[in-house]
Amino acid sequence: MTGWLPLYLRSRRLPAALGTSLAAVVVTWAAWSATTDRREVNQSLMVLTVVLALAPLIPTLSSDDDALESTAALRWPPRRALHLIACFAAVAVALVVTRATGARFGPAWEIVRDSAGLTGLIGLSAALLGTRIAWAPPIGWAAIQVLFGVPAGDAVLFWLLQPATSRPAALTAAVLFAGGVVAYARRPGPSKNPAEATMSQ
Repeated sequence: MTGWLPLYLRSRRLPAALGTSLAAVVVTWAAWSATTDRREVNQSLMVLTVVLALAPLIPTLSSDDDALESTAALRWPPRRALHLIACFAAVAVALVVTRATGARFGPAWEIVRDSAGLTGLIGLSAALLGTRIAWAPPIGWAAIQVLFGVPAGDAVLFWLLQPATSRPAALTAAVLFAGGVVAYARRPGPSKNPAEATMSQ
């Protein structure tokens, strides 16, 4: 594992992406701390922070060399699944640890639920649409919920802004997460042609 892991991290540009992701959390946390005496970050800002933290990690779901990752020399599905799960864990942990500070991003379970559901939606989008536009469904759906609020009684489609006690919201997030991990593990996205691979390098 130590042989392929450093190469994998560099090829996916994960260190830089993770730094940008954590910076998004820190900047939001610092801005909230500096502008208000309220300890609890409002729910809409928490959701947007999750999206901002996950966004830099989306391009890391794709490699510049599709031919390399189609080889049978390595078992790629478990590695891809672990990659997506690690993206979720990094963002969720970064937000949850703020609960020990003067400004915090809501209840821990709500952070985990929203991070998991959005990560799953990213995985599904990457598998079906490719990483170039995998950002659109999660960012678009989160923006709609934040801007227009939650219709009364709709805890499934508008799961992001539900309270931590909402079972339908938790189930929706769990289904999205499981579906996203499985879909991305089995199919990392549409193959890129050589010209696209060259442009991305």
